[in-house]
Order: sequence, then structure tokens, then C-alpha cells
Amino acid sequence: MRTAIILKTFPPDVIGGMETQTKRMGTELSKAGHDVTVFTKRYGEHTDSDVPYDVVRVRNWQLTPFISDLTFLIFALHTLLRRHDEFDILQCMMIYPTGFLGYVVNKLTSLPYFAWIRGGDYYLMNDVWWKRWMMRRVLEDTLVLAQSAEIREDVRTDFDDIDCDIDVLGNAVSIPDKTADGNGVLYVGRLAPKKGLGYLIDAIADVDAHLTVVGDGSERDRLEARAAETSADVTFIGEVPPNEVDEFYRDAAVFVLPSIEGEGMPNVVLEAMAWGLPVVATESGGLPTVIDDGTTGYIVPMRDAEALENSITELVTDPVKREQMGTTARVKMQEDRSWDWLVAELEDVYRRARAEERKR
Repeated sequence: MRTAIILKTFPPDVIGGMETQTKRMGTELSKAGHDVTVFTKRYGEHTDSDVPYDVVRVRNWQLTPFISDLTFLIFALHTLLRRHDEFDILQCMMIYPTGFLGYVVNKLTSLPYFAWIRGGDYYLMNDVWWKRWMMRRVLEDTLVLAQSAEIREDVRTDFDDIDCDIDVLGNAVSIPDKTADGNGVLYVGRLAPKKGLGYLIDAIADVDAHLTVVGDGSERDRLEARAAETSADVTFIGEVPPNEVDEFYRDAAVFVLPSIEGEGMPNVVLEAMAWGLPVVATESGGLPTVIDDGTTGYIVPMRDAEALENSITELVTDPVKREQMGTTARVKMQEDRSWDWLVAELEDVYRRARAEERKR
């Protein structure tokens, strides 16, 4: 199928969960015989020669984040209207703003489309009236995917006057040949307020374990100061290339994600589980969907350093339980999150979206 995928940002400019997942997704869809084209923002000059599909870098005016988004949508709309007959389906990564772009393109061209709620695109935008208006147009109009059942229920509750057609579809993950065999505690991700790293640092200060933090962001200076103040045993690595993150999973014993705002289904959690690491995470967004509390890790309340400390301590001090949980986590990823599974699920979504468009 001729598939257009649109998202605001894409590697190497932004290397977040959605971006890395979409990059690999395009490769797997191409392997399965689909003709994939990705539309994303242009940042400088890129050849995108490391992927087996076309990447169209759409110009935008990077004066402010809002102007960058607005001009990207305008120029992307122009591009998609000009090229719409080259595609059979438009896959919009996020309900806002790209899902609304898909809505506009569909009304002007009848190109079938669907939107995929990733997490932050919903939770961080749902309190602005005009963004809610845009999301409502999409929810009323087409099939929508959500990263987790929790996100789906939140959307249905917030828009309870709409009979939303929302399916749950999470991420896929590659299974490494080896398993983790380290001793420390690991965090991988952005150093942003919503990630709750301050609570993790407070927790690790009272645990006899070393914490490695992989990633960078606006909170780094504050977090380093907090670690020094509490005498927590923490090493801040900074941002590393995606192909070097595996060595940190391999050298860890426990993975922790202390988020305090809505998460979708973070790639880092799936990757940690694929490496055979038990995961301690908060009850944020879709995290309880992928982590079986007490079986593959622990789910704790948000903003609760003591709960984090207790769960981490239990895993650090009990190697038998740690190995059992890690092994179960790895098997779960092998059975439930393969790329073949995700491609098959997406192919079904493509067929359904196209069938619904033909009925209009």
C-alpha cells in the first residue's frame, strides 16, 4: 500500500520515543512491501540515506515553536494536496496537530486517514479550547488509535458526548540477542519536568545502588544540584546516539521511569524489558498496561519518592526476584511486541480506514 506518514519531528533532529518508533516502523512496513513516504519538519539539511523509504522535509519558519508548527502545517498541507493521489492512506502520528491536518486533507481530497494518539499530544494539549476543538473534529470523523487502554478511556471520558471509534495499538520492540547482566539502576530519557527525575534522585539517595541517567534536557542543572545536595550516587551521562544506548541497558539491573504526567507507551520501557530488566514505573498513562505489577516490575504512585525507594530496594537486594521478573518481562516482549505483529495490526487499520472512507 502507498502509505504517507506525517509527524512533526524525526531523527536525527529529535530522537524521542515517537520519532525512533516511526523511523523503524517505516523500515518494517517497507520490508512488508508497502511504499512508505514520511513527511516531517525540515531542520537544516539531511539526506536520510539510512532508511529504505522517502523522507520529505517540509519547510517551516523556526521563529518560535508555535510559528514553526503553524508554518509546517501550512506547507505540509500544500504538499499533501499536491501529492495526495500518490497515496492510499495517510497515517497521522499524534491527534494534534497532525491528526487535524489529516482531517483537512481528507475533506479536500477524500484521502483516507487515521490519527494515532501517542500520549503527550493529548494530555498536554487537552486544556486549550481550540486544540480540543481540533481534536473533536478528528474524533468525530475517523478511526483513532491510542497507545494504551488508559489513554482510550481518558479520551472517551473527556469527550463523552462523542461515540469515538478508538482502538488500542502500542509500540513494537526489537529483542536483543543478549540479556542485561549489570548491577545498577538505569533511567533513559529526556531530563524534563514531566519525567519526575527529582523524585527518583530523592529515592536513590536512600538506596545502596548507583543510578545512571542517560539523556539530556532543561532539568539537568537542577537535577545535578539535587543529586549533590542529597549525596545520591548518580552519574549523568548526557545524550548518546541511539545505537549506543544498548550498552547501558546491558550494564543495568533495574530500569526506572518516574513520570509525573501522561505517558503513552515509552519505547525505553519496552527496550528495557526486552533486555530482561524489571521496571519500576509510575501509574502514568499507559505504563500500567505494559508493566504487570508484581510480575514484570512494580507500578507506584506518581510523585512518591518513598514508593520508588521501596520498590527499587526490593529489586536491588533480591537477585532471584529481579531475575524472575526480568525473564518474564523479556518473554512478554517476545510474544506480544514483535515488529511482525505491529505491521499486521497496521495493515488491518489501513484496510478499515479505507473501507470507512468508501462508505461516505
